Amino acid sequence: LGRINLMKSITLLLTVLGLTLQLTSQTSPRFEDYPVGIYRGTIHKPKWIRRVADDEWRDELGKLVETPEINFAGKYFVSVHSCGTGCRYYSITDLSSGRELNLLKDFGAAEPQPTTREGYPYVTELVTRANSKLIVAQFRIDSPRGEECRERAFILEGEKTTPLTNTRRSCTNY
Repeated sequence: LGRINLMKSITLLLTVLGLTLQLTSQTSPRFEDYPVGIYRGTIHKPKWIRRVADDEWRDELGKLVETPEINFAGKYFVSVHSCGTGCRYYSITDLSSGRELNLLKDFGAAEPQPTTREGYPYVTELVTRANSKLIVAQFRIDSPRGEECRERAFILEGEKTTPLTNTRRSCTNY
């Protein structure tokens, strides 16, 4: 009887573990599940960017930014810009044409900082890949318990971002 109970307990544990892993994988979309081809033509850099040294690029406020290269959905350059302490905003440029899109305004942070429903301030970090139309927003939250991270995945459809998931209470390490 003891051996049967042990076997039942092990079976139950494996079933719960399997379901947990299955649910976890369903709530974390993978970049490779949303592939796109990468544009190979002439790169049209953003109008707001200027090169000040061999490997140094600045935006219109004179703030350091990444090198303008395709880093999202096959032809886009997503860049984070600093506008002071605790202030940031994102831009997205179609490098095949140089055209700016106004898709990422909801991910910025200014004064006053955005807050969660619980009233805790947060900063958003966007995770992208050049060969995928998936974009992951990770919300870095300053709570009384210390820094927390929440995450939500979006997909680029035409010229809009559409949520794929609800906000999760943990973040994936990319």
